[in-house]
Amino acid sequence: MNLTQLELVFVGLVIVYVAFFTNPVPLFLQSLFESPVGHALALGGILYVLVYRSLVVGVFLAIAYVMTTKNVTEYMTDEKKPEAPKQPTSEGVAKPALHGILGASMPGEKMRLPSIAQKRGTPPPSKLPEVAPPKPVHTQAHETFASF
Repeated sequence: MNLTQLELVFVGLVIVYVAFFTNPVPLFLQSLFESPVGHALALGGILYVLVYRSLVVGVFLAIAYVMTTKNVTEYMTDEKKPEAPKQPTSEGVAKPALHGILGASMPGEKMRLPSIAQKRGTPPPSKLPEVAPPKPVHTQAHETFASF
């Protein structure tokens, strides 16, 4: 597929536009695409180039259209949303009163949980029965087949 020099120049310009000028969108294009008429004109122009002029240039124009209009919203107004009320904080709330063993076992209290190496009634780890090693499996098997 041979492209003419004019098509290559036009594709190069579209690539430069997409690379450098689509973020943020130029203001005159943003004002054009804020209405459905602007979108219809742009899509009609892209369709004309695709069908009657050059497929490659039309594809690059379609890419430029998508890159340009992804940040533009139709009928966008600058209305400010009301701010949500702030969530209540825990300032001024009393700590829960814990009574009995639960209250005494909490960190920072006077009583600590007992730290014993072994619990009562459990054997120490050295007196556990050792596991026997697995028995070897015979790898050779004698199979007999019926012969017809």
